[in-house]
Amino acid sequence: MPTAMLKQEAISAIRASYQLLRTEKNLSPLNDRVTHSLTHLVRTLTRCQSPELAKFLLDAPELAVEREHLPILCGIAECEMEKFWARHLIGRPVCDLAEFWYFPEYTELCQAELDLFKTRTFERISFLGAGALPLTAFLLAHHCPQSEIICVDFDEEACALAEKLGRKIGLKDQVKVQRMDALQYVPAQNELVICASLLQGREQVYQNLQAQDCALIVRDSEGPYQYLYKAAELPSVTSFREIAKTQMDARRINTSRYFERATEWMDSARAA
Repeated sequence: MPTAMLKQEAISAIRASYQLLRTEKNLSPLNDRVTHSLTHLVRTLTRCQSPELAKFLLDAPELAVEREHLPILCGIAECEMEKFWARHLIGRPVCDLAEFWYFPEYTELCQAELDLFKTRTFERISFLGAGALPLTAFLLAHHCPQSEIICVDFDEEACALAEKLGRKIGLKDQVKVQRMDALQYVPAQNELVICASLLQGREQVYQNLQAQDCALIVRDSEGPYQYLYKAAELPSVTSFREIAKTQMDARRINTSRYFERATEWMDSARAA
């Protein structure tokens, strides 16, 4: 498709999704209009990954309102989608996580993140802003059986659903759910902390990490995907060093950045 036509298609998809989400009361998958609109939006943005198209969409003055507010509405829709699917899977006689629409994307995302810290083993991995369908935690429990997995979320319903789902798939002993403000979570030593895409106020999380021997993964959003998720706040370079980062890939929406404390990074650099 010519670039000019794709630009107009992307603008139309962004505007249509924003107008629909801001007026609909039900943003869950029970609303077919919401599901159709968001599916079309994601597919369209996936085709707009060239630097030229990405810059055009992010700089377009006519999309300023959508860029500011659409990610918030998408976040609400994502939370509703996760609750819907958690209830569905819990109610199934045999729970198969692969039924979830975006299971392949989460599998790709988890594998890409595992590659970021493959040279290090953690006693505990915490997932802040885990939500009702913490696929990351469940996949990590399979790949990192030596690690305790902690899901942290403030939403009472989301935590209850995540806990039931963990029991349903036989992971209640390895994956623990803590209902609390993720910004108040204090990690243990030798812990990997993963900040979910929708987690707000990450600066406080970074402060909590400074006194611990911990590592950090921040899920970020780049290019036109910033219409789905706001770009992540990143930790101070004086406290953390970015060790590795996943590349943008059509198989997953988020990019992930892996950090270790600056003192650890400098000690490793000296030893090398």
